[in-house]
Amino acid sequence: MTATNHLNLPNDTVATGEPGSETRRAVIRGMIAAADRVVAPHRPLTAFVARNPLAGYERWGFDEAVARAAAEHGTRLTLDEPAFRRRHLAGIITDHDLRAALDRHVTEARDRARWSPRPGWHSLSVADILVADLYASPLAPAPERTLLTPAEHLDPRVAARVDDLVLRWTTAHLGSAHAAWSPMRDEAFWPAWRRLAARDPLVPRRVRRGIRALGPHPEDAVAEALAHWRLLGDDAGRFLRAHLAALPGLAGHVANAASEGRGIDLVDLIAVRATYERLLLPAGPDQLPDGPAPLPRASVRSTGGGRADPQRIDAVMERLGLAGDDGDARAVVGRVLSLVRPEERILIWQEALDHSAARRLAPPRAGGTEAHATVEPGERPFAQAVFCIDPRSEGLRRAVEQEAGRRGLEVDTLGFAGFFAVAMRWHDLDGDPPAAACPVLLEPRRDVGERAADAVGATRYRERLRARSAAAAVVARAKQSLVAPYALAETAGWPMGAAAAVRTARPLAWARFVEAWQGGAARPATRADADAAFALDERVAYAEAALRMMGLVGGFARLVLLAGHGADTVNNPFASALHCGACGGLRGGPNARAAAAMLNDPGTRAGLAGRGIRVPEDTVFVAVEHDTVTDRVAVCEPWSVPASHLGDVAQAEAVLRAARPAAVRERLATLPGAPAASAAIAAPDAALLADADRRAADWSESYPEWGLAGNAALIVAPRRATRGLDLARRTFLHSYEAEADLDGSALETILTAPLIVAQWINAQYLTSTVDPDRWGAGPKPLANLVGAFAVQTGYGGDLRTGLPWQSVGVGRDPVHEPVRLQVFVQAPVARVCAVIGRSGLVRGLLDGGWIALRVREQEADPWLRYGEFGWTREGIGEPGLSAAPSAPAPRADTAPDSAAERTAGAPHHRPVPVEERP
Repeated sequence: MTATNHLNLPNDTVATGEPGSETRRAVIRGMIAAADRVVAPHRPLTAFVARNPLAGYERWGFDEAVARAAAEHGTRLTLDEPAFRRRHLAGIITDHDLRAALDRHVTEARDRARWSPRPGWHSLSVADILVADLYASPLAPAPERTLLTPAEHLDPRVAARVDDLVLRWTTAHLGSAHAAWSPMRDEAFWPAWRRLAARDPLVPRRVRRGIRALGPHPEDAVAEALAHWRLLGDDAGRFLRAHLAALPGLAGHVANAASEGRGIDLVDLIAVRATYERLLLPAGPDQLPDGPAPLPRASVRSTGGGRADPQRIDAVMERLGLAGDDGDARAVVGRVLSLVRPEERILIWQEALDHSAARRLAPPRAGGTEAHATVEPGERPFAQAVFCIDPRSEGLRRAVEQEAGRRGLEVDTLGFAGFFAVAMRWHDLDGDPPAAACPVLLEPRRDVGERAADAVGATRYRERLRARSAAAAVVARAKQSLVAPYALAETAGWPMGAAAAVRTARPLAWARFVEAWQGGAARPATRADADAAFALDERVAYAEAALRMMGLVGGFARLVLLAGHGADTVNNPFASALHCGACGGLRGGPNARAAAAMLNDPGTRAGLAGRGIRVPEDTVFVAVEHDTVTDRVAVCEPWSVPASHLGDVAQAEAVLRAARPAAVRERLATLPGAPAASAAIAAPDAALLADADRRAADWSESYPEWGLAGNAALIVAPRRATRGLDLARRTFLHSYEAEADLDGSALETILTAPLIVAQWINAQYLTSTVDPDRWGAGPKPLANLVGAFAVQTGYGGDLRTGLPWQSVGVGRDPVHEPVRLQVFVQAPVARVCAVIGRSGLVRGLLDGGWIALRVREQEADPWLRYGEFGWTREGIGEPGLSAAPSAPAPRADTAPDSAAERTAGAPHHRPVPVEERP
């Protein structure tokens, strides 16, 4: 038999320079590609786009991912049990939610058979005992990371040293493109590190000698480490995953840099880590303990939990008011508790919290208590306004509809992804680097720029802008150099200090001063040249896709507003996280301008007419931009509005201005430091609007807005299904009319693009909330920029990949409710099934429980939930149930007696009351 090495390859493939060495390197790369599931690529701060930091775990179900994340990262994907129990006490989670969750997770809980511990007692069901277990049992152990590197096993101080060295070198390379000077610029990471680290005086001589001995291929360094530790097969895979999981933030940034071809990848990262570890640790493989403990089982569906712990039985018995020495009762309770292991209770609580959100946000069935304002057939609305599906637009949409109604006008609002189906690369007049203004799922198809009617004025504007940019660049370079900052402080310190004082004390006054100072370089009037960038057939195809996806194929108003959105903030590293995710973390105004230019083009309209969509000649599309910090809506190109529609636009602007106070009042009621935040209803409009403006201009403001905090659901339905409902800015609202989607292609696009982006956002907010230390960005005041592409907390540690705590919580309390995305689709069930069948990505998210999908065909139909055994009816959205008040905290002396009462969560007293407990 041919001898083999640590990679299970023939020995003649090991020696560097032999023909088989390329095979070995390919194997190493394949192993690392399989190990990269523990991290997800993370984009830099300048183009922050939310994404599940544990996206690699989506290949498994959510339940199993919880167990794997606990073992490989030592982190939760849910709240802990005390947090869930507090939400039950607060009425957020009701008994009805808990029993619905048990029905989904424990097959035996669906059995309505009942058992009476003794005569005179109300009987108990399996669900009654398991609910008591959720309330009262001792807490399950906290997650513990068992996937450790050799250094973490043997010497944590060496492990910390490895982390520090690797962070220093990799961040130097990642930030080299933005640094004033870098020895690693214009060179791939591995050769640059070998050249420089071999001269590093901060490491021992033996380490420098070992680095000099490395070859030109990082794969060989990984293979050498595996051979040193004598790791084979699965153990080798765990070794690679452990090194990636040690610094998941850094690994995520490296993975993104690799996708952009920036001379570094995960092979380089692991090679450097493994080399430092091997050279710094004096220990050998004989001192390593056995491999990590096996992952716990993750599914709670009829798996059984083994023998129940006596303390757990005692707690449940006491909760139910049963005598602790009753052997028969203990036996029954023990058998029921064995159905669910303690660590699996958390999954049932999570399902209950998800159910609570779905119950509150589901569009009700027709015939319920909600009345929806609709346009009478044949009546032409005054205007139609297409907003981004972003939850922040939902509050403004309600305010606009209400304000228009008070004025006797009909304004129909629609929801569509904020890039308006224009996948482009945007070139602005200021000369900023072109940026992809589209979802990261897409590649820009064309380059679109601004065209100024006054070419001479545009040239003068750019010249003034370049002069000011050059001056700013000189100051920036002086700050970054080694000696110049001292001279800068001596010469410009006093005026810069005075400016900083004014900027801090009077942020609005400073903003007005800067605006007036920049008035000398006033921007000339420009238009988006989308009609020139896209061919006619492309314009027609994009326009048709957008109109059919939003259901706007007839009944056009004279005025159609396309509302992109952005967020005005200053001194905010996370500014792009508040912009439009559908626009690649950019402002949505350019996309709205490009879409309006296409839809106003006569050639595009002629092409649309040939495809069955006739846009009236008097319909004009106007691009506007919604600032989500101040709730101002501004027309992007007022000079392009035809004279015939100036009055309509002025009237629409009046409605938007009048709707602004209501939208601001609703948002500021929950923001820290707002005027009379505890009673914002009583605060005057002027004070609230001034505070919103201050938040946009104040460089010390940690809470300019909440962003998408609270997001919980995506609703794909006509606006009439949700109009009149206060969804508390928690829903992505995408318009959809099944009748306008003749072949189902629009629905397929919605469920395979906007739904995926919404799930990314939802997962990013969830993970940043449940484990902010591992997946969040830490507190904003402690954030330090690293090369303008990432942040660290304090002076070191891993690169942060998630959202700052000020985006999801206040003090120690989260504001975001970490629920999985609840999706509601009003469309034919067969059409939805066809989409799921064709999309493995969507089917995986559904089958794995990462999202919950409910479908109905008409408003009068019940919602049906997708599940592993088909579609089931839950009662979500039924009259009187969605808006049901929260149930009070459970009592030890109460238990539902009938199936109907259990469903309603009504309390029932037992003959023998016991002490009330939370």
